Amino acid sequence: MQFNVLNKLARLAVAPVVAGALLFGSLGVAAADDVDQTGLVEIAADQGVEDAPDNSAEAAAAGYGGAITRAEVLKRAKYWWDKKVPYNMKGYYRDINGGKKYRTDCSGFVSMAWKLTSSRTTYTLPEVSKPISWSALKPGDIVLSKGHVKLFEKWANADKTVMWIYEQGSTRTDMDHEKVSVSTLKNGGYKPRAYKKIK
Repeated sequence: MQFNVLNKLARLAVAPVVAGALLFGSLGVAAADDVDQTGLVEIAADQGVEDAPDNSAEAAAAGYGGAITRAEVLKRAKYWWDKKVPYNMKGYYRDINGGKKYRTDCSGFVSMAWKLTSSRTTYTLPEVSKPISWSALKPGDIVLSKGHVKLFEKWANADKTVMWIYEQGSTRTDMDHEKVSVSTLKNGGYKPRAYKKIK
């Protein structure tokens, strides 16, 4: 009798804890989705280790990590846009040649477009690029913040205050091709950069 009473009391004490864990767990998922929409999830991803570079003779022969034209960068970017490649920080997708795979997040997308030897992160893209002025942005350049990157396609107006970009946005938007203003980018901490080997 005493054992049954104690058993019931123990179950009553555990139930609120389990319910609370389930409730806060579901709230945690919702919060993660909200954070993802702001692009902050990319910051967490980019704190990880980037892909090991492919230094094979085959990669070199295919031109990975070498000079690339602006037209080729945009062609490669448009390929993922046309394929509607979904955003996934742990996923990979092949490039336009059906050969090399790149990580399907923002920095993996830029790495693919630039035909790099590996999927870089927003923290290591500066190693292969250089800062430029806003007015100097040309097709195939990037705008980079501490946790996200967008690929510049072209200016949307003569005043160079609005641009067209390609990007792997988030799990909600996947591949984006849209207009964004320079003022919005500056307010978001973005700065323009160019790939060192772009022609």
